[in-house]
This record gives sequence, structure tokens and C-alpha cells, in this order.
Amino acid sequence: MLILSLWIKMSTKSTKKQLVSERNMLSEETDYSSHNYPGNSISEEELMARIAWFYYHDGLTQGDIGELLGLNRLKVSRLLEKGRQSGVIRVQINSRYEGCLELEDTLQKRFNLRQIRVLPTLDGMNLNARLGIGAAHLLMALIEPYQLLAIGFGETPMCTLQHLSGFISSQRIRLVTLSGGVGSYMTGIGQLDAACPVSIIPAPLRASTHQVAATFREERSVRDVILAACAADTAIVGIGAIKQKQNATIMRSGYISDGEQLMFGRKGAVGDILGYFFNMEGELVSDIDIHKELIGISLPEMKNIPNVIGVAGGIEKADAIVAALNGGHINSLVTEEQTARAMLI
Repeated sequence: MLILSLWIKMSTKSTKKQLVSERNMLSEETDYSSHNYPGNSISEEELMARIAWFYYHDGLTQGDIGELLGLNRLKVSRLLEKGRQSGVIRVQINSRYEGCLELEDTLQKRFNLRQIRVLPTLDGMNLNARLGIGAAHLLMALIEPYQLLAIGFGETPMCTLQHLSGFISSQRIRLVTLSGGVGSYMTGIGQLDAACPVSIIPAPLRASTHQVAATFREERSVRDVILAACAADTAIVGIGAIKQKQNATIMRSGYISDGEQLMFGRKGAVGDILGYFFNMEGELVSDIDIHKELIGISLPEMKNIPNVIGVAGGIEKADAIVAALNGGHINSLVTEEQTARAMLI
């Protein structure tokens, strides 16, 4: 055991070749069979500790460790897992992302998310810009060449587009808007290469009456783009919150009035996607005119899109994000750490 302990201490950051060489030298001096080594001559806890040291500290593979200790790979794997479950082995990640990874795991399990990214909270950086970068990274990992990406209005989707310009061009990604309101999309679409194929619903987000909205939806140029949006491979949408009050995009853009926002809240609305307001259970709030006056894809239609990514952050949006998940309006999420924690309260 004294020789073995010395061997472990000497192996700090050693290479596999060095460790194998040391083991071979020890083998010439020591009759391991007489000591019934390995495994049987030392406790299981010690064996787990030695395996963990080689695996996490020296970076050896399970096969390398098995060769060094005279164990098969399956035994090494089982002891590593047992060590983690028993607490003998604890892996600590010293990074600002550690808490984010834990939150991703918790949120994924609670809401059965397809994709989840929780970004660390960074002081001094615009939240929407940070979320846009995170969402762009996620989309670049998900979208395949020539696929169709549907985008909703709002600051975070537009920030996302601003960081996707080169990717969209190189991968021949096609874009389609999810709603009317051409001006709301220009801050993002205007950053794209002129050759990028973009289909925009040629209508306002909200018509003056439900009759006017119906007329717009019957127009072939509008109907064809809405049908294309329904066939998208992936969609990215922002999430508004009643708690934002004057800061809500739909308010700042003039699509609803102060009185309407107050009335929606009294009817139980906590948030909206594409102008459709829902309660904490994710159900559409009934008997409000705006739902009949919107021009674009509806939330039930959006559920046919395989991957719908909500991009939203800010503690005041936590309830709205949870409600959107409860209603199944989104199945993937990009948010930030403080918002994620508020969602779990």
C-alpha cells in the first residue's frame, strides 16, 4: 500500500504512457497476486477514490483506468457511478455557468422542454441583446440548411436575427414572419443580406375591426405567407407580460391602449405571444376584441411547428413564461438566470 500511495501521488497530471510505465515498473518489484490486488485488497471506497482521481484529475478514459488497475471497463464505469450516487465522488464546476446548467436541468424536467438555455446574469449588458446572442447560438445548432425559420415580432427575436445574418446566408435559411406589422420586423430583417429569402405578411399586426382583419386574411398574398409560416421547421417568438405595463412591446408599439392592458389583466391575462393574451394556465383569455383583429398565425396553428422557441427574460416576465409553457405555446426556451429562478418559485 505504501508503494501504491506513492504511485498515486506521483501521478498528478501524468500521461497515460507515464502511468503505464510506472505500473509496469511496480509490477516487476511487486507480486500483485500475493496481495490479491486490485479490488480485493483495498476497500471499495478507496478503489472508487483512485478511479475518480485518474478519471477526473488525470483525464484518463475508463479503458485506461481499467488497464492500470486490472479491472474491466464495465467495473470501472459502475464504480464511478456508485461513487457519484453515494457521495464519495462529487464533481464541482467552478464557473459562472454552474448555476445555469442546474437550472436548465430543473426547468427541462419540470416543463418537458425540447431545448433550454439559461444564460448567466451579466451586469451592464442589455438583456435583450444578451438573449438574442444566446438564442442565435441555439438556432445555429438546431437549424439545418435550407430549412424555414418563422419569426415573431419583438425586440428579442429581432436581436436574434441581428446575430444570425451570416449563418442565414451561408446555410440558405428561408425566413417567414408569424404576424403582420411590417415595421416591427425591419430592425432585424434590415440587418440581413439582401439575398436572404424573406416572406413578410403584407398587413398590419392588428386591424381596426374584426371585419377588416377577416378581409386581410382572405387576401391571397396574406393567406399564402400565413400558410408558409404554419409549415415552418422552427419558430422563435418573444413573450410579453402584463406586469411590464408601459414597457411591453405591444404597448410601446401602440397595438393596445392602457385601458385595454388593464382590462386584459382583470380578465386574468398574464402574458401574450404575437398579441394573443393568455392566463396562468396558458388558456387564451376570452371575450377580448384583439384576438379577432390580429392578422397572422394563431397560437393553435403555431403548435404544429415542431420547435417553437420562446426568448424572454426579466423577473417581471417569469409568470408569463411559465404560462406560455403551461399552455404548450412554446416547447423550448432561452432566458437568463434570475428569470429562471423566479419561474421556479
